[in-house]
Amino acid sequence: MYAVFAGPPAFLWFLPLMLLASATAGWLLATQHQRRHQSAILQCQRSCCSPARVDGLDHREFEYLVRDLMIRDGATNVRRVGGAGDNGADVVATDPTGQLWIIQCKHRKQGLGGKLVGVQEFQVLNGTGRPVHKGNVVVLVTNGAVSKRAHGFAKSQKLEIVDRLLLEDWIAGGRPIWELLGIKGSTAPSALSDVESGAPADSSESVYSLAEAYSAGLVPWKPATMRQYLLRSQRRGIPLPRSRDGLGHLYTAAELGEWLGHWQGQGTATPQQAE
Repeated sequence: MYAVFAGPPAFLWFLPLMLLASATAGWLLATQHQRRHQSAILQCQRSCCSPARVDGLDHREFEYLVRDLMIRDGATNVRRVGGAGDNGADVVATDPTGQLWIIQCKHRKQGLGGKLVGVQEFQVLNGTGRPVHKGNVVVLVTNGAVSKRAHGFAKSQKLEIVDRLLLEDWIAGGRPIWELLGIKGSTAPSALSDVESGAPADSSESVYSLAEAYSAGLVPWKPATMRQYLLRSQRRGIPLPRSRDGLGHLYTAAELGEWLGHWQGQGTATPQQAE
């Protein structure tokens, strides 16, 4: 009589194979995600090699460019959502502090020479950015310029603006967009400090808005020109004056004087040229 060898059940043979297949699939998915992320960064680097090239993009490509810039800066959950029925949002992202960014993109084929972004575009964004999309930071990005009235409306509604000059600094890659805009932590009005609401940080040292600094003779240029020069300072390696409110609104006389010395020391525009 022969002995019969009973082997292990068939499913025991398949279990290691199933585990191996599952691990392999997980590795492939992780590798694919990493490659997509690296591809987005490379795509952004190619697109951003020259700000002038931005004018040649179409509106969809411009939206993808903004998406890629957010990815490069370290934002998460970044998506391009622009299209029919987007309710004023073209790109959504979450910054490292957990704030949700709602971004509207306005591309101008003629760049700075194109039609100004006006109040109406900001009114649409204001009507959906927080009420509909629940955004913490609501931004309009353009490769063109923004009208004076639109600037005033945006400021009154706490909407952020990335115009052509700031976009060039963003593309240059020196600092992420939340640093360029001076956004730190919560943007809720209740979280604003006394300095952010306009009160001096130190009663022993006066602070000035750009308009007040011009009126007091601390700087030789009007606020609009000063903002342009401050935006260009980063690209030229000129140390920026430290804003006392974190938003680029209030400076001390000493800080403005130090910045002005660095700026004029590089042989840049004179006050007469600026006007």
